[in-house]
Amino acid sequence: MKKLLAICLTFALLLPCLALSESTPSVADGATITVTGSATVTLKADYARISVGVSTTDKTVEAAAQQNNAAIHTVIEALKEAGVDEKDIATSNYSVHAEYDYSSFAGQKLTGYNVTNQLTVVIRDMDHIGATLDKATAAGANNIYNIDFLSTKADEAQDEAITYAVQDAMRRAKLLASAAGLQLGGIVSISDSTASWNLNTRTYASKLEMDTVGNSIIPDDTAVSASVTMVFELR
Repeated sequence: MKKLLAICLTFALLLPCLALSESTPSVADGATITVTGSATVTLKADYARISVGVSTTDKTVEAAAQQNNAAIHTVIEALKEAGVDEKDIATSNYSVHAEYDYSSFAGQKLTGYNVTNQLTVVIRDMDHIGATLDKATAAGANNIYNIDFLSTKADEAQDEAITYAVQDAMRRAKLLASAAGLQLGGIVSISDSTASWNLNTRTYASKLEMDTVGNSIIPDDTAVSASVTMVFELR
């Protein structure tokens, strides 16, 4: 009887310790939690960046280059007349390559040379992007690549995205710590990943390639994303 009473007394004394160990997990010295927060800020695009160029081919490099030079100057003047500022037009690529005919049984045959002059053009009149590009194609532009819609308020949007990303990281850290029955301590470190543009890109087809009279280019929203990594102490 005395032995049974001693066992019951020992078990009763252990119960608070068992309950404490189940409800309060132990935390090792120097324990930390690492979380990543992210955010995206969407904003209205207020200008477009487009690649506009001319490609010409002739039997000699000199002839192809002369044709190209005359054509690209005509395109530049057409862009200016459409309202594009000269400072918003810049050469982005100039290339010359030989062209061959591989259908001959005797082997490849040189047929001529291709010269390409590509411009990066910024259009700030968002209501007349299509009309501006149509004038460029009418003037001789035969290489028009993707349209990127951008915003002059990118810096403000980036700062805003970083702020939201930090808030997201703190929220995640508190959630994880609470789920584990722990509390957050001080911030050990914060690292900011490179903020990035989420470019909304569209492909342009000139009116020369379509049955319609002209093009309607509809501007799209753009966005800036940010990501931060934060390390917190646990207690």
